[in-house]
Amino acid sequence: MKAGYSKMFYFMVGLILAVVAFTYLPVIFGISSTVKVVNLNVYSEKLREMLKQYPKKTIEIDKESDKGITFRIHNNNSHVQTVNVEKNPTKGGSSDNTKNTRSKTPKPTVKKEKDFDEEKKVLPTDKPVTPAPTPKKNNVLPDCSDKGSKLVGPLFIDQSIPKDMEAVEKDLSVDFGGTVEKGGKWAPTTCKPKHKVAIIIPYRKRFEQLKIFLRHMHPFLQRQELLYQIFVVEQLKNDPFNRAGLFNVGFVESLKMNKGFDCFIFTDVDLLPEDDHNYYGCPTSPRHMSVAVDKFNYRLPYATIFGGVGAFTKEDFQRINGFSNMFWGWGGEDDDLYTRITKVGFKLTRPSLKRGRYTMIRIHHFQSSKADPNRMNLLRNSGQRMSADGLNTLKYKLDKVDQQPLVTFVKIELKRSMYSK
Repeated sequence: MKAGYSKMFYFMVGLILAVVAFTYLPVIFGISSTVKVVNLNVYSEKLREMLKQYPKKTIEIDKESDKGITFRIHNNNSHVQTVNVEKNPTKGGSSDNTKNTRSKTPKPTVKKEKDFDEEKKVLPTDKPVTPAPTPKKNNVLPDCSDKGSKLVGPLFIDQSIPKDMEAVEKDLSVDFGGTVEKGGKWAPTTCKPKHKVAIIIPYRKRFEQLKIFLRHMHPFLQRQELLYQIFVVEQLKNDPFNRAGLFNVGFVESLKMNKGFDCFIFTDVDLLPEDDHNYYGCPTSPRHMSVAVDKFNYRLPYATIFGGVGAFTKEDFQRINGFSNMFWGWGGEDDDLYTRITKVGFKLTRPSLKRGRYTMIRIHHFQSSKADPNRMNLLRNSGQRMSADGLNTLKYKLDKVDQQPLVTFVKIELKRSMYSK
């Protein structure tokens, strides 16, 4: 009877020791026993080295084979690494010979996995670990699409006036978590842009319209995957407004800041494109963009018009000697430009009436000058005058270049008296 109790006692003690060994031995080595139970004796040195190399991370046993064991290392960013650890070398078939294994042990090989198995039970990490970014081969990006890869087509035109410029900056500027850099610059980060575009705006006292324009145009241009910068050329003082001269100044000053610009968009601040398939990259030939404006019932007023928004390559604009500098006040400079384009043999291009639709901002439409009374006389000799009137005769006084969060202001003095000397 006593012998029976003794056997029962030793049996219960052995059972308890076995349960304790299987329960706590994996935990001692930093591995969750709820995942898998393995013979850890053959991995002791490897495990110590691995735990030193990957401290404060969540580690679980993935699988065991004849050659070794695979551990999965997790962090809090849904990123997983697998670490392969070979068994300790053995002598005479023994698996517990661990002498000198630390000095001879190679570093564990690491490979990355994409998916994170949330259903497996793993030890919690006490510190977030950010995975290193995957390096691109030779840091070479693929070319961006010719027309942009994120286009949506027809757009909603929001003509509501932002409270202030800071409200627009909070939505778009890098200073508030956006993507537009100081000076109104942006470039795609996932592909190599095919065109570098300067957006040139002639400007005087249209601040409310400018806020609406920037809010609309920055997302528009980014969907077309263009490297671009927006320049506002402001004519100071009270001389008659010279729209064409301001365009010329914008061309010259933008190239001073970035000689890499190869495309130039000359646009009024009150015109918003209604379809992002209307491409603002380099045209094959001088391109009249705003062919269908709501003000004109989405029709061309006349066949030779080149007003509103136009696009040129750097070489084409230089070949026609830019705009005329002689138009002071409203009107005439766009018709003069059409003559320059056709005079050198360029073929004018346009988008379709469907793609080239624009909304004109009607609110706060300040007009600083009346129509130029001399415009009809100037138009009679546009072709003969173009070689001696344009970029090569441009005169102005630069007051300040001000790079703001969403735009670069080029403030100048442009006076009629500068051309009478």
